[in-house]
Amino acid sequence: MTKPIKTIAIKQAQLKQLSESAGLTMINSTLLAILLAYVLRDLISNTIIIAWLFVFISLNIVRFFAIDKHKQHPELTDAMVDKQLTQFRIGLIASGVLWAIASILMYPTSSLSHQTFFIFMLAGLSAGCVVSYSVDFVSAVTYVMLILLPVLVRLFFGEGEIAFAMTASVLLYIAFMIVSIRHVNRNVLESISARLDADEREQEIKQLAFYDVLTNLPNRRLMHDRLNHALAISKRTGMGGALLFLDLDNFKMLNDTLGHDTGDLLLQQVARRLEACVRSSDTVARLGGDEFTVMLEDLSQDAAEAIKQADAVAKQIITRLNLPYQLNTHEHHSTASIGVAMLVRMEARTTSCLKTPILPCIKPKMQAVTWHVFIGQHFERLPIYNLCKLMIGLLMCAFPVATHTNFRQQRNT
Repeated sequence: MTKPIKTIAIKQAQLKQLSESAGLTMINSTLLAILLAYVLRDLISNTIIIAWLFVFISLNIVRFFAIDKHKQHPELTDAMVDKQLTQFRIGLIASGVLWAIASILMYPTSSLSHQTFFIFMLAGLSAGCVVSYSVDFVSAVTYVMLILLPVLVRLFFGEGEIAFAMTASVLLYIAFMIVSIRHVNRNVLESISARLDADEREQEIKQLAFYDVLTNLPNRRLMHDRLNHALAISKRTGMGGALLFLDLDNFKMLNDTLGHDTGDLLLQQVARRLEACVRSSDTVARLGGDEFTVMLEDLSQDAAEAIKQADAVAKQIITRLNLPYQLNTHEHHSTASIGVAMLVRMEARTTSCLKTPILPCIKPKMQAVTWHVFIGQHFERLPIYNLCKLMIGLLMCAFPVATHTNFRQQRNT
């Protein structure tokens, strides 16, 4: 994960944690505001109390719906994350300003017990801020300073030693809060970063285990799992399917003449062309070397129609693969041989499905032209003796594939 991407991911995690904690925090602060208004009803003008309480509750309602709207769009760009984080900070600052206004307009100067309650409540709000908002250092520190600084100023200009002592206590408390916020913020960000690194390593392990490193296509293991799943669905629903095995012609010659880097570039371009020929529900996999497999799902329940559908895809693939390749400064022409195993109502084993198309690719490659061959669904049930004879015949080009009732071959001209 690059540094800019990781920074965006950390900001998204920060915004998520702030959004998750904001709802409960706003409910708690609203209840405290109502309780404060009730306690001060006989000491402060009711007009001031009602106006302050109305603005405070209205602000929290707006913040609540804004945060809820943000939760509905979890996948965000860097600009959107910065925008939402700024909006959250503005809402939190507005809440802190209202508490600062309360410290100025609603401070009970005539009652020491009410002053104690007021300061105790603000101290609780600032302590809760450490828990709820420390994931964002700016939000937490700004909120604490807005809540406590007006009280600190009021106590500083108070009379008597007790006022001086309380001023010093509040000052030390603010310093302790800032240090605590910094400590918690650092731990939370390190935890987020460690979790992102762990997720990235887990993703890399999955990628290496189930995907080809060069082409980023599913490998043999993942193809095996998906084929098992496709066979189970085909057996249950009756929908058809097909397995196309592709082998590039003269690939070794390209590697020997232009180098393996050029060969790798060809494999990558072939992979992209194969993906462009199939639907998103189909699977394109690289088995190794120059061997690719395409699994088509949800074909017609009618065997003849399913063969037509697979035939159309095979022709499209051959057409796309026959187009020239631009390999750095070299223009290369390549062909491929395709074997097709139909999965229509087929009681098949995955291993046999993956092995079945290999034999029909042998004869076309020896002819130096582009072919695709269909394999009958009873191919895997041939006795081993006949299977060996068939293999020898194909290798020696002495046994015409088209004469066997389980095969049909087509030549693209």
